Amino acid sequence: MRLYLIGMPGCGKSTIGKLLSNRIGYQFIDMDNYIEQKACMFIDEIFDLYGEDYFRALEANVLDEFNSMDDVIIATGGGVIKNKNNKSKMNGKCIYINTSIENIKKHLATSSIERPLLKKYTVEDLYNERKYLYEFFSDIVVENEEIEATIKDIRKELGL
Repeated sequence: MRLYLIGMPGCGKSTIGKLLSNRIGYQFIDMDNYIEQKACMFIDEIFDLYGEDYFRALEANVLDEFNSMDDVIIATGGGVIKNKNNKSKMNGKCIYINTSIENIKKHLATSSIERPLLKKYTVEDLYNERKYLYEFFSDIVVENEEIEATIKDIRKELGL
């Protein structure tokens, strides 16, 4: 089975994905890190040199690669839902990790990860633009107010 974690930057996809993968014995892949390794450059460099459309095309290509994998948890980039065609490429369970804007801001304030779109937009702008897309893509929605409870909810929803 492939599990795709979607949600806003800073909602906890990578943290939850790593912990969940350890508990159920699945491989964990952070999609942004995977793209950085393939491209031999950081996400913000890809955005600066080639633009967002190029990056979104890389995301779509990588989703095709993931379809050959099994027993994997993929923490997607926050904007993977911007290309509606990606929904059909995500063959598995798509889990929307939702949390409050306040929690997102707290997490982002302590994160060392460069998030190119947050240089141009506020968290509120991105949330308002993307919320309905996350819901459209999702098979399961979980609220992330506390990591352990969220992992328990995901496992219960999936029967794992």
